[in-house]
Amino acid sequence: MSLSVSAAPIAPANTRLAPSEQTLTPQAPSGAASQALANAGPAAVYHPSEAALALRGPVQVIDTWVGRSESPEFPRYAERFNGAQAVLKSAFTTFESALASTAPDLAATDYGFTVEADGRLKVLDKAGQLSEANIQRLTDLLNGAAELKTAAVAYRNATIDMTDASSPWSGSIMGYYSVTNENFATSIDLAPLLRTHDPSDIKGAKDRFLITQLAYKGERATEETERAMFARRGGSLQD
Repeated sequence: MSLSVSAAPIAPANTRLAPSEQTLTPQAPSGAASQALANAGPAAVYHPSEAALALRGPVQVIDTWVGRSESPEFPRYAERFNGAQAVLKSAFTTFESALASTAPDLAATDYGFTVEADGRLKVLDKAGQLSEANIQRLTDLLNGAAELKTAAVAYRNATIDMTDASSPWSGSIMGYYSVTNENFATSIDLAPLLRTHDPSDIKGAKDRFLITQLAYKGERATEETERAMFARRGGSLQD
C-alpha cells in the first residue's frame, strides 16, 4: 500500500446553504387535543395502606449536639498543665516526707485529697481509715502547707483550662468532660495521681490517671455545659 502526500494547501469547504422559503407558523392544538390535555392527571396515585403507615411510624427529628473543635491554644494549655502537675508532685512529695516525721499515723493511711471550689484542700477517706478527728488534723496540715495548697489550686486551674480548650470529638477529646471549680472536688482525687506506685500493682489503677478518673467520676460535657463554659470565659480561650 502506498500513500501520496502533497504539500499543496487544501482550501476549506465553504459551502453555503440556501435559506428555506417555507414560513413556520405555530398552530393551536385541535379541540380534542386541548380537552385531553386539560383533563390529564397523574398516571397513578399511591395511597399507602394502614399497615404500611404503621410499619413506617411517625417521622422523628433528632437534634444531635456535636460540640466545639479543639482550640489552636490547646498545646499551650497542655504544656501549662504538665508544668503544674510536675510542681504539684514535687510539693506533695515534700509534704508526705514531712508528714511521715510529724504524724506517722496519718502518713500510714491511704488518704486522698482534692481542691474545693473556694480553693481549700479537702481530705478524701475512701478507704475508711480516718476518724473525724484525724480527718480534721490532716485537713489542717494540708491547708497549712502553703506550697502544696498553691500548687494544687494551680493544677486544678490548669486542668480546667486544658479541658476547656479541648473538644468532645477531636484531638485529645478531653473536652468530652466538663471540669469546673464546682465539680473538681467530686471528680478528681489528687493523691493517686502524685504517689509513686509499683507498676505490677493493678489495684486502684483507674485512679492513677486524670483521664480515667474523669471517665468514671467526671461530668460529661453537654451543649449546656459548653455554653456555660464559653460564658464563663467570655467566649474566648485566649488568656
